[in-house]
Amino acid sequence: MEKGPGTYALILESRVEQSLQIGRRGSMALVPGFYLYVGSAFGPGGIAARIAHHRRIAQRPHWHIDYLRLVLPLTECWFSYEARHMEHHWAAVAGGLQGASIPLARFGASDCDCPSHLFHFSERPRYGAFRNRLALSVAGHARLGRSRYDV
Repeated sequence: MEKGPGTYALILESRVEQSLQIGRRGSMALVPGFYLYVGSAFGPGGIAARIAHHRRIAQRPHWHIDYLRLVLPLTECWFSYEARHMEHHWAAVAGGLQGASIPLARFGASDCDCPSHLFHFSERPRYGAFRNRLALSVAGHARLGRSRYDV
């Protein structure tokens, strides 16, 4: 991955039911399936640094997603390098994918008007469907990349 700025989606997998405290956001019921989290990386190191952070388990969780990473493995990452802030568009597209539901309102969206930046799917969300919907909804969107991780 490169150090440029951009937007990303993390795909995490849950195999069991459990409850998890998400900082001050409250308790969240995790159910089997897949969770898609949308974020952006405009700080030092860009996408490369942010994804490296998410691949590790945080000693002291800072972001909402850090709490999920304590118990859920990261299986895949979708990303694009783009100077435009696309995080909210990505969240809207993710929320419109077939089977998407919001497991905890305002997760990852405490600084915007999005209903959530976290979505649950009983089946793995489809990269191709996401990419195609994004291309239709945002003119001139940058090309998407994809990385898979062993669990």
